[in-house]
Amino acid sequence: MGVVFNSTTPLADLPQNNEVVQTLVEAVNNTNSTFDVSISPDSVKVESGPVQATTTAPTTAKPKTAAPITARPATAAPTTTALITKRVTFRSVLDTFTSDLLNPSSAAYNGRATMINTQLTPVFQKAFPSSFKSLDVVSFRNGSIINDIDVSFGSTSAPNSTQIANALINAASTVVGFDIEGSSIGVNGIFSSGVRQEISLVTASCLCLLSWILSNQQ
Repeated sequence: MGVVFNSTTPLADLPQNNEVVQTLVEAVNNTNSTFDVSISPDSVKVESGPVQATTTAPTTAKPKTAAPITARPATAAPTTTALITKRVTFRSVLDTFTSDLLNPSSAAYNGRATMINTQLTPVFQKAFPSSFKSLDVVSFRNGSIINDIDVSFGSTSAPNSTQIANALINAASTVVGFDIEGSSIGVNGIFSSGVRQEISLVTASCLCLLSWILSNQQ
């Protein structure tokens, strides 16, 4: 069927097609309607009309924007402390040199190197806690046994030769398995004349007593 509106009605005032459909459907569904014709509400539609139903423009999804890249703060490079390494030499007069001490792969060499490293590392750590870094056994030589070791310190606070020699002198009475001859201690090839040789009170008393006995026998 056709629905005709007053021709003088402005186009802007005419109902939209979907409003016409909705009006007819509501009338059909009205229980008080007096329609003599059976109309199925689902079949009601407007084939054509001057005013189309307003449609909602499809929503265009906005493109996702990449999250801003945050630059990582620059990390300062770790400060590397410059090292100074000193070659320290001392003689063990009570030990006997054997040829296998020339071979760094031998059991004798590794056993003695471990023994010296294990006992002297704590000595230098205690004597120079702020500067000592490491101790490495370099070689063993004939002459009872001459021990060569490299001792590394922080370059800004490295001890002098006399201080290093005195640390070994103080350790001589505590080391086990090898001995340290105080007069043989050298640092970088220089044997310090300032090495402090400590003599115990008992030893000094015995020397005085021996001198008195000898003088009375003359």
